[in-house]
Amino acid sequence: MTSFASRAYAGSADLDRLIDFADMATGVRFPRSTYMKGGDVVWMMFTPGFDPEANIRLWFDDDSLVAFAWFEPPLNVDFDIRPGFAAHDSLGDEILRWAEERRRSLGRPGNEQIPKAYAMLGENSVSTKALETDQHRISLLQRNGYTRTDRFHVLYSRSLVEAPIAQPDLGAGLRLRHATDADLDARVDVHRDAWSVWGYSKVTVETYRRLRSAPLYDPELDVVLEDAAGKFLSYCIGWLDAANGIGHFEPVGCRPDSTGRGYARAATIEGLRRMQARGLHTALVGTESVNQRARVLYPSCGFIEVDRAHYYVKEPG
Repeated sequence: MTSFASRAYAGSADLDRLIDFADMATGVRFPRSTYMKGGDVVWMMFTPGFDPEANIRLWFDDDSLVAFAWFEPPLNVDFDIRPGFAAHDSLGDEILRWAEERRRSLGRPGNEQIPKAYAMLGENSVSTKALETDQHRISLLQRNGYTRTDRFHVLYSRSLVEAPIAQPDLGAGLRLRHATDADLDARVDVHRDAWSVWGYSKVTVETYRRLRSAPLYDPELDVVLEDAAGKFLSYCIGWLDAANGIGHFEPVGCRPDSTGRGYARAATIEGLRRMQARGLHTALVGTESVNQRARVLYPSCGFIEVDRAHYYVKEPG
């Protein structure tokens, strides 16, 4: 059995390694989508309460990062292996063993600890995803006892080079702009309200302040739609992958009492306009199969589905 050098996440230099790895994988898999993009790495790193040293592991071939696993307590793991890596299967086996041991170490979580989107997969399971086009990953998971579920992540792409993107139509008193350091409380409030339908959000002013100082974060791509009274109604964060000329949205949100009025669409279109102005050629976004509003929103913004990442689950014992 082949064994690879691996270690836990160890600070900002590893954050740069993970971003570079995600950008590389995005470029290799284009024009389809990928697993974690650079923006995903940064956004998830600043999840309140997340412990990267305990939940991220990196695998190396000599000094080259060839894989990583990112455990999202209490039951989900995202991982990626360098596309085309010769020892994919044996490395994948090692990654899954680590993830399953991490899951066992947490015991049986209380229902309040499991996000609604993951609770649907089974509270005693460990879950992960495989792109429909990634036969290596699918075979790896099946060989290790994972079963495909009905749940999946829908991955979209939109060209930014075909024509200029028109400004979104806004109602009276509405304004699109980007969030500033003066907006921390309001910006956190709209995020927490938007995601309340999926469970309690732990985002705080302090964690959002830290995000604004993180690599890749661009305040001009943190777009908000506000009403005449200055209340934020919807928002999106865009991330730039300059090496590949690709943008990515994570997250996009709208207050539950403001849905169905085109507010999330307006923020997303404005984000696309700003990406286009930066010279990017493509934008990516994804959403859960159970998020029906988002599955209507993104096609309305010109996105087309390019792949799906199905969830696979296993009870680790």
